[in-house]
Amino acid sequence: MELRQEREVEEQREVLPEPVTLEMPSEKVIMPIRLTSFLPRSRSKVVFVLVMACYCIVIGSFVSMWASVAGLPRPPRPFYLRGDVPDVFAALVLAPLIESLFLVGVFELVRRVRAPEWVQVFTSALFISELHVWPWWPHALIVLAPFVIQAASYLYWRRTSRKGAFWVLVCIHTLNNVIPALSAVGRAMRHT
Repeated sequence: MELRQEREVEEQREVLPEPVTLEMPSEKVIMPIRLTSFLPRSRSKVVFVLVMACYCIVIGSFVSMWASVAGLPRPPRPFYLRGDVPDVFAALVLAPLIESLFLVGVFELVRRVRAPEWVQVFTSALFISELHVWPWWPHALIVLAPFVIQAASYLYWRRTSRKGAFWVLVCIHTLNNVIPALSAVGRAMRHT
């Protein structure tokens, strides 16, 4: 009798239709964009410097283009580098070293008063970009975004080493100045 009941139960189980599953179209998950999405995946300082320098050059060029579209006056003649050796040396060596020292100094001063990290980054970038007001004031606006990137790079690498962060900052700044230096050399060669 028990076997018979088990068979009936098994037969009833087989008779039941399988549940129907409706496949819903998969929804695309929208992920928020984080600033870390723009960092290179490599922990190499060389790769980091190259990527951040490219960001600086692109955003500086973009802001410069919008400045000309907005009809801002063209830079006066003293604004441009002459293209001689001292000018190129100053653009590629002295300016990155001195301006990076100022940026780090302001950054560390703001950090000492326990300001939030974003305030540290923007205050130091604003200070350095303010130094670029003379002789053409729109230049300060053009270089603000690249200095924000450089200050954020210093913040990123400072957690590892202050010395390493400083040299990353100097290298980014140097690569950012390569295009204006080469442009000045090209202008000087054309006009000789």
